[in-house]
Amino acid sequence: MANKYVGFISDEYMLTCIANLHKSYLKAKSTITKKKFYKNKVDTVKLTFDSSFNSIDEEALIEGEILRQIDKSVNNSIGTFHEQVLGGIEGYEVGNLSGFDIKAKDNTLFADIKNKHNTMNSSAAESLFQKRVAN
Repeated sequence: MANKYVGFISDEYMLTCIANLHKSYLKAKSTITKKKFYKNKVDTVKLTFDSSFNSIDEEALIEGEILRQIDKSVNNSIGTFHEQVLGGIEGYEVGNLSGFDIKAKDNTLFADIKNKHNTMNSSAAESLFQKRVAN
């Protein structure tokens, strides 16, 4: 039977990757609270000016910042999701903190996966290449 979702990995593996992503969403939402927000270094001067200059009450501003922090965590999890999916392709594997995100098991391809276009500058690309050469 053909795969229902994508042709290059099994449906079971794809659903495992999605389940991992869902857990990351839940964790991100549960770990950032107002109490933890205040425990972190909060720039109260910026908060005051943001509230005043943007006509936003402090409570709404704090809620927005908490949502931004959750979104940042979720974006990192989306990157991990991409790595897991692509690392599940036959002949490829996840880099696991080795300087690249996925690689071909025969060492013919090393890749650094990005969520958005243009997030790797030339020095980052050179650094990635050097890590690959060292491996």
